[in-house]
Amino acid sequence: MEKLKIVVGGFIGLYPTGGATWDYIQYPLGLQLLGHDVYYIEDTGQYPIFQQKKDEWNNASYCVSFLKDAMEKTGLKDRWAYRDIASGNCFGMSGKQVLEICASADVFINVSCSTVMRDEYLQIPRRILIDTDPMFTQIQYEMEKVGVEESKIWSTGEMLQNHTHLFTFGENIGADDCAIPVDFTWLTTRQPVCIDQWANKAYNEFGPVTSILNWSGRNKLVYNNKEWGQKDVEFDKIKHVPTKMVGTEFDIVLNNPLHKNSNLNIQALENLGWRVLNPQVTVANLLQYRNFIINSAIEFGVAKQTYVKSNSGWFSCRSACYLAAGKPVVAQETQWSKFIPQGEGLFAFTDEASAVTALKVIKADYQNQSKKAIEIAHEYFDSSKVLCKMLDVLN
Repeated sequence: MEKLKIVVGGFIGLYPTGGATWDYIQYPLGLQLLGHDVYYIEDTGQYPIFQQKKDEWNNASYCVSFLKDAMEKTGLKDRWAYRDIASGNCFGMSGKQVLEICASADVFINVSCSTVMRDEYLQIPRRILIDTDPMFTQIQYEMEKVGVEESKIWSTGEMLQNHTHLFTFGENIGADDCAIPVDFTWLTTRQPVCIDQWANKAYNEFGPVTSILNWSGRNKLVYNNKEWGQKDVEFDKIKHVPTKMVGTEFDIVLNNPLHKNSNLNIQALENLGWRVLNPQVTVANLLQYRNFIINSAIEFGVAKQTYVKSNSGWFSCRSACYLAAGKPVVAQETQWSKFIPQGEGLFAFTDEASAVTALKVIKADYQNQSKKAIEIAHEYFDSSKVLCKMLDVLN
């Protein structure tokens, strides 16, 4: 296999949380495991969002220290940079080093449209965009075309046009039953998981059923006279599941909504049998996040309404990590089951009844279901397979 110099961009520092860290760090880590010369450069063009209370509005020190710690813990020390728009400084590698790396790089991988496409990135000959938010990305492009929505940093159209290859987590894109508008040539991919990072010999049969989710990250979008919403809409369909499974613990790690029009009522969830946990205590960094998953028994995963309603084929990185840790998953159907087998170790649900049935099947045969979960992770999410398949397209 040809050794490539690869630059990866993501949101680890800007969104310093355990889940986001694993979403992005498994790209450079997985590529390094394949023997490539890999660098992570975070250059979002955005001011720091999450800060310590003592920090000024333009102080990115917490973002930088969080990123530095994550890189050191995963063996990527000295292979990262954080380009801070607020101060104009470059942390980690110097600005000069970043320019030198870009000048000789073979491939640029822009995960989640995270990176402002400066000239130094545009000069890299093969530029991959990973659309991790299918239907949302395409709706934003459609809205920009008619002048309904404009980005303050870059337009979605410019972002898409500035890459040589477009990949999406919406594996059902282009199918007759998929509502995602297609204006560009999209290739499909899925989340790479560094399997050894999740190795777990314990079968926590009596642990809790767990969920980790953002209730609602933004207001609903309106496209084609329809509303396209977040997880809060879908969670309402299955909120009574704990009442149907007396004796089973249900833990939910829940981020507070980022917008004011949320209908979140924590007390109401607790009354239905959900134990609501604080993400800042349970999954604040990559080690806490991994430990939380390993100490769970089953994941009960709810998808954003937009993923479900569009029949996108999206599947969660979080769920893939549960599988790799030997944790069976009950995940909401987005038509992902067309591409990843379900029925052992991994189950698709569409409503409360199918969710309860799947959870009971897993509990009745837990160790076998756990082994099947690991098998699925190896076959469908192993970073070596996912990333090799992606890079093969470039040849």
